Amino acid sequence: MSSENSPLISKSLNIVCLDVPFPADYGGAIEAFYKLKSFSELGVKIYLHCFVYGDRKPQEYLNQLCEKVYYYPRERSIKYLFSNTPFIVKSRRNVDLLNNLRSNDFPILFDATHTTGFLNHPDLKDRKKIVRLHNIEWIYYRILLDSSFSIKEKFFYFSEYKKLREYDAVLKEAAILSCLSQSDEEYYREKFPEKNISLECVFHENKTVTSKAGKGNYILYHGNLSLLDNYQIIFQLLKNELKDCQYPIILAGKNPDKSLFDLIKSRPNIQIIANPSSVEMQALLQEAHICLAIAKNPSGVKLKLINSLFATRFVVGNENALVGSGLDDLCMVPTSEDFATSINTLMQQSFDDSQIQHRKQILEEKYNNSSNAKKLINHIFGLDLNISNEI
Repeated sequence: MSSENSPLISKSLNIVCLDVPFPADYGGAIEAFYKLKSFSELGVKIYLHCFVYGDRKPQEYLNQLCEKVYYYPRERSIKYLFSNTPFIVKSRRNVDLLNNLRSNDFPILFDATHTTGFLNHPDLKDRKKIVRLHNIEWIYYRILLDSSFSIKEKFFYFSEYKKLREYDAVLKEAAILSCLSQSDEEYYREKFPEKNISLECVFHENKTVTSKAGKGNYILYHGNLSLLDNYQIIFQLLKNELKDCQYPIILAGKNPDKSLFDLIKSRPNIQIIANPSSVEMQALLQEAHICLAIAKNPSGVKLKLINSLFATRFVVGNENALVGSGLDDLCMVPTSEDFATSINTLMQQSFDDSQIQHRKQILEEKYNNSSNAKKLINHIFGLDLNISNEI
């Protein structure tokens, strides 16, 4: 059930998630779970609808946050590849979901474009509908197409890219479009100038800045190390910008690809830490001197960047990692030619209390889960909740 400790409001809301949002162990689930948790803590009575497939299974813990949780199978039939509706949407158009949404008159928050299969359904035309946009999906799928290798992948990503570009027009059926990045907000304000477009920064696991003053002695890169994008970035860094780096480097994250172990065999200063616990990961971030928040593609807001800025000392990023975040002032973004020099300069510097306070001022305002939840609740229910910077 919803939280009874701080019932700031008592309103009911349907939330449709693209999969089961717990455990919060990847970007989309993290955004969905911490938004859900923040709403629950503010007293919103949540009717959660989510899809079960792959390793995303029903979770008892969600019952503590929600009034009721509905689970639906995602039907990933090959025939949906030939529909005019994007596969990521079509495969979630479950008739039981529609019936359950019709069974009450609460507003509906469609969490990500994937879940909007019934956004323009005539049975829901009089309902207040909100779409929380995780990405500009057609652009994201275009990026996936450009980085894919196999013919099968290229066919799927090209098909989804074309369909999603057309499907984007359906979003005009929503009363509110909630964006999590500044660049997405700007895009949709231009595309739908008559719509209510809002910006509520991405929800995440951090409550306050925990960065330590002083110096660490290693450089950290963290992320899902089984993802092609991530280990391609590592390959590039180690073969180019960090080719001659003698400082200790730690690569930490989920399921590191075997090729990474082969790559570092002749580099005794580089260590791989596979599948660290959340406690271990937090310690690695806090003790690092530099954290590398480098991204291959510019879509969405990178939680790797947010987590690094909340917990570590210096953060070195690139434009792809920073786009839409509004956090450019908190990172160093060197060119490829200046990268090694910038790393060497930072390794000689001490991180001080004034830099920590600067981070607190920016992060705990823009990326405050409670404040962003209140802003979104205000839009959904037409309320005027006081938005403070208390997390």
